[in-house]
This record gives sequence, C-alpha cells and structure tokens, in this order.
Amino acid sequence: MLAHSYRTYFFGRVLADLDGACYDDELVYVSCLLHDLNLEHPTPGSCFAVTGAERAARFVSAAGATPDRTQAIATAITTHITPGNGNDDLSIPGRFIYAGASADVIGARISELDPTWVNELLELHPRHNFTKHMITAMTNEAKAMPQGRTRWLNTHTGLLQLIRFAPFAE
Repeated sequence: MLAHSYRTYFFGRVLADLDGACYDDELVYVSCLLHDLNLEHPTPGSCFAVTGAERAARFVSAAGATPDRTQAIATAITTHITPGNGNDDLSIPGRFIYAGASADVIGARISELDPTWVNELLELHPRHNFTKHMITAMTNEAKAMPQGRTRWLNTHTGLLQLIRFAPFAE
C-alpha cells in the first residue's frame, strides 16, 4: 500500500495542477501517505478511513503536528472515500486524495495525463499486483462494515469491476 500512497500523492498533485487548484503540499503529502493505514486491516463495524484517520491523528500529533494540522489530516483521510459530494475542488485535501487515489485505483482521469510521465511514476512506484490486493482489501472492508461507504461503492458503482479493468499493467 505504500507505493499506492505515493502514487496517490503524485497523481493528485498533477491533477490538482491541471485544475489550477491551490493546495497545502505538506498537508496533502502526509495525508496521502497515511490515507489507507487501516485498509488492509479492517475493523468490524468501523470504516477503514475513519479508523485510519484516528491512527494517523495520533501519529502526527505525537510527531509534533499542531491540533489544527492534526484535524486537517484526519478530516482529509476520513473524507477521501466519500463519493458524489459534488465538490471536485482539489484544493480540499480530501478531494485531492480522492482524485489521486481514483487515478491509481481505477484510472480516473488518466487520459488527461502524459503517458510517459505515468510510466515513469509506475517505474518509481510499481504496482506489484496492486489490483489483486485492492480488490481483496475492498471486499474485506465491505464485509467488516456492511453499512459502510466501501460496501456502497462496491454494490452501487461496480467499484470492484472498475478496479479489475483499470488501465494499468500489473
């Protein structure tokens, strides 16, 4: 998942730049690196994004982040998986992560990016069977949180199929 976190940041950054969005680079970088802390370790009855945000908040607070910074990182992580809120403003950290992760997970907006740059990114941060790992993680998360956002995404948007057919070689 670490390579996914790096790819999320770099995809988000390029997409935000394409959109002309202003963003706090340190905030989105840290948020991207920590955004899937709990995805591979579901907690029954708790959304991975919420549990991961709580863990990330403890981590960054212990590392000296201010309370405002800690809250901003936690909010970005908690909201990164919320679809369809109608706000595509990538200056909002949660939307930045959503855009970057969507590019990496399902290939969203990938056609807007320079293919040479994408290939260079994938060489620096390879996928290593990411599709298989992500499908397993999203399936397990949906089982752990049957009323959660991941289950809704899997059921109502065909997320697992979108992941399976993302335009990346593994």
